Amino acid sequence: MKDMKKSKSKLSPVIIKKSFHTYSKSASSFWSAAEFDTSFGVGSNLDFTKLAATQRAIGNFVNIVTGKQIPVEFQNNDSSYTDGERVVIGTKIEGANFDPAVGLALHEGSHIAYTDFSMFKNASKLSNSPFSRYISDRIGTEAVFGLTESDYGTIKSLLNWIEDRRIDYKIYTIAPGYRMYYEAMYNKYFNDKVIDKALVVGEKCEETWDDYMFHIINFTNPNRKLSTLSKLREIWNEIDLKNISRLQNTYDALDVAIDVFQIMRETCKIKDLGEIDDLFNQNGLGDSNDDESNNESEGTEQPSEGSGSDGDGGSDGGEGSSDLDDDTDSSPDATNNDKLSNADQKKLEKAIQQQRDFINGQLKKVGRLNKQQSTLVSAMRESGTETRIVNTGREGGAINEVTTVVVKRVTKDVICAMPFLFVSNAADHIKGNVTNKYSTAHINEMNNVVTHGIILGKQLGNKLQLRNTDRTLKTTRLETGKIDRRLVAQLGYDNVNVFHRIVTDKFKNYFIHISIDASGSMSGDRIDQAIKSAVAIAQAASMTTGIRVQISLRGTSDMQGKSERCVTIYVYDSAKDKISKIRNIFKYLNVFGCTPEGIAFRSIEKDIKADAKGDELIFINYSDGAPSNIHGVGRSYNGIDFTRKVVNDMRSIGINVISYFISENAWESERKAFKTMYGPDAQFINPVNMTDVSKTMNTKFLEIAQ
Repeated sequence: MKDMKKSKSKLSPVIIKKSFHTYSKSASSFWSAAEFDTSFGVGSNLDFTKLAATQRAIGNFVNIVTGKQIPVEFQNNDSSYTDGERVVIGTKIEGANFDPAVGLALHEGSHIAYTDFSMFKNASKLSNSPFSRYISDRIGTEAVFGLTESDYGTIKSLLNWIEDRRIDYKIYTIAPGYRMYYEAMYNKYFNDKVIDKALVVGEKCEETWDDYMFHIINFTNPNRKLSTLSKLREIWNEIDLKNISRLQNTYDALDVAIDVFQIMRETCKIKDLGEIDDLFNQNGLGDSNDDESNNESEGTEQPSEGSGSDGDGGSDGGEGSSDLDDDTDSSPDATNNDKLSNADQKKLEKAIQQQRDFINGQLKKVGRLNKQQSTLVSAMRESGTETRIVNTGREGGAINEVTTVVVKRVTKDVICAMPFLFVSNAADHIKGNVTNKYSTAHINEMNNVVTHGIILGKQLGNKLQLRNTDRTLKTTRLETGKIDRRLVAQLGYDNVNVFHRIVTDKFKNYFIHISIDASGSMSGDRIDQAIKSAVAIAQAASMTTGIRVQISLRGTSDMQGKSERCVTIYVYDSAKDKISKIRNIFKYLNVFGCTPEGIAFRSIEKDIKADAKGDELIFINYSDGAPSNIHGVGRSYNGIDFTRKVVNDMRSIGINVISYFISENAWESERKAFKTMYGPDAQFINPVNMTDVSKTMNTKFLEIAQ
């Protein structure tokens, strides 16, 4: 044993009690707002956007608690594990399952941060790994000669459990805000009253590997009974849970596992040497050479098994706590006549089987997504897709709240996963599997629109080139200022106006957000004109300094769910994207759904204000008519009035507005509605006439400068 094992810490290991059901709220309810909930719906009403947001939140939790950017992946089955480089979560995370899923992700992520996986790398068998070589050095060549692969598996299982205790204690103490997530995980996967009862009545009392492991993995249960097996108290003292913080790394934990194995080996029956594999075989903490090894790290979930009790809330169990008293049994007295009934025995076997299923990645497959749905959720998560709540009522009230969707970043993968928002069969075109001539023709046409827009943008850019130079004006022969050395000689002629002043005018930085109406009525020439004009502005801005441009499209879609929602897609941001993205992505843009107008503006209003970072902000709108109703608005909702209110609110927080009407032959009623919504900022011009566009933009620049 290492000397450090003798040191004592005043800190105590975590005791996770089976009391999470006593909380009236989930852990997430303490910080999540109305727009973030984990009620995803079922069947055709499944809300993929909320599911993606939840997955992204779980990933953020892991990164925060570990202080590392650890990839958290979600798959469409229920296998959850870590391979030392990433966390893979396959469990259902809806509703009450969210907190346990967070706990599981935190647990696995903490192992990446703090567990040494190198001892199992590049070894097809445990007996060929650095792990086995360390054991040989530890107990001697002669002693290790008789060890079987099963024995190595037993030591590794013990290591997994002890390492879990070490890691969980570390996270539980440095991040107390995450305790409820851990408690929820343990409660969901490992706590069962029948285990408590089995411990109380002294079940599993044979001197076998199986029975020893049952009691060891339940050491953190207050109902443990150390007198059940002859060597159990000795093992308890060897592990010394109360001072688990003395173990500083994985090899310290392995030292303890080896010592515990040797104690067990002295007393367990020879015929039971292989039984442990059936109960607790993990296939290695970090070996990722084959499919089985991907589940090995699921052994890191072992601490949950020892966390069950019917006591009060979770406790750290300070030094000297009765929960960790190493001198007396914590469980009530029980007579030999107290045995589990046949029904209880079946429940116990079921509980143990649930533990086995969890460890081996064979949890019951519930709530799984199919491959297409899983791809969609993954794309939403990676694209930063979020849901936003917009209140459409005049006086507030939840009855007028509608859920909107914002897709923050578009890539080709996102287009392939969300074909309902882009050109039909765009995915086939991207993947080189074109089968639809119409979609190809549409893509080619849109490509020409983009090319023309870039040409127009270069013309507009030339008109804006003056922004790249500072304008300096020197005024001389002043009574005050700095002395003009060329005029000093005139002081002898009673000329005291020998001062000058230099004034340098610099153009302000501007942030321009362009929002394009992508509703069905904009199809054809209208959407072409809007995109061409937006591309031109983006191209012109790229030729100047101090102008950042964002471009978004807005429409409505059910997002493969049941209810139609307002959807806003960010397709370009000059601060993050190059002009080449416009060439590569914009040809796949298309119209979708109806006109959400003010609802869409409200959903991104705070975002664009924050993105401007204090620069002058101009919001440019392209649309062809009045907004329509969408699912969730109240009976009194009026799209024109609501949009006018939103636009006025935008002006009040410093957002300058330009709104272009896209139609050559507008009805008078359409013009009136447009003016009602946008007031003096309504522009009825040809949006692809760069002279007209530059005039309206320069007018707005001058208006801002005043």
